[in-house]
Parts: sequence; C-alpha cells; structure tokens
Amino acid sequence: MTATEEFISDWLKKAEHDLKSAKVLLASDEELYDAICFHAQQLAEKAIKALFTARNIEFPKTHNLLLLSNLLHDADITTLNEELERLTKYAIESRYPGEYVEPGRNEAEESLHIAAEIYVLCRRKIGL
Repeated sequence: MTATEEFISDWLKKAEHDLKSAKVLLASDEELYDAICFHAQQLAEKAIKALFTARNIEFPKTHNLLLLSNLLHDADITTLNEELERLTKYAIESRYPGEYVEPGRNEAEESLHIAAEIYVLCRRKIGL
C-alpha cells in the first residue's frame, strides 16, 4: 500500500466512524439530532477529502462542502451542491449555542441519508 492509498484509507476510516456514530445516535432514545447532523457533515467532508486525495488534488483546510465540491470539479458531486450547502451549516453552527435552530429527527435522518449517499458516491469514484 502506497502512502497515498494509506491516506485515502485513513480518510475513509474516519468517515466510517462518523457514519457509525450518527447511526448509533439516531437509534438511541436520546434526541441528539444536532450531533447526528454534525456527524453527517463530517462524513460527507471526509469522503470528499478522500476523493481529493485519490485524485492527488490539494485542498484547503475547510469545512465548507460547497467550496470543496466546486474545487473538485466533479459533475456527480456538484449536482449535490444544494445538499452540500445544507450540510455545511452543521460543521460549526450545530456545535455552539446561539441563534442556531435545533434540527428535528426528520432533518437529522435526511442529513445522514444525504451524507451516506455522498460517502457511497466517493467510494465508488475512488474504486472501492
């Protein structure tokens, strides 16, 4: 395994941890919907960064999924830009109190579904 392949694997492993964490939280009796949305955003971000790594494209240190999508120039990913923009707000806003509106169960489920779709798409494009 090359260093690049190992780094891709590391990105995807971290993404899988976010996927599993979000699923565990969703299955619990707790209403931790903000945490689920945060893990969904992280899942999508790490999957996209794995794809950047697989393509040997440098990317900025950012949580902005729309920015990453536009820098990647991948038609399949950019078709999801509206969803990526929605997920981006969970990277920061959901972690701190303020004027943030707490998501409900439906929003958490939808966010996780979208992020999982992005994860599967990125894995397929990587060839896994």
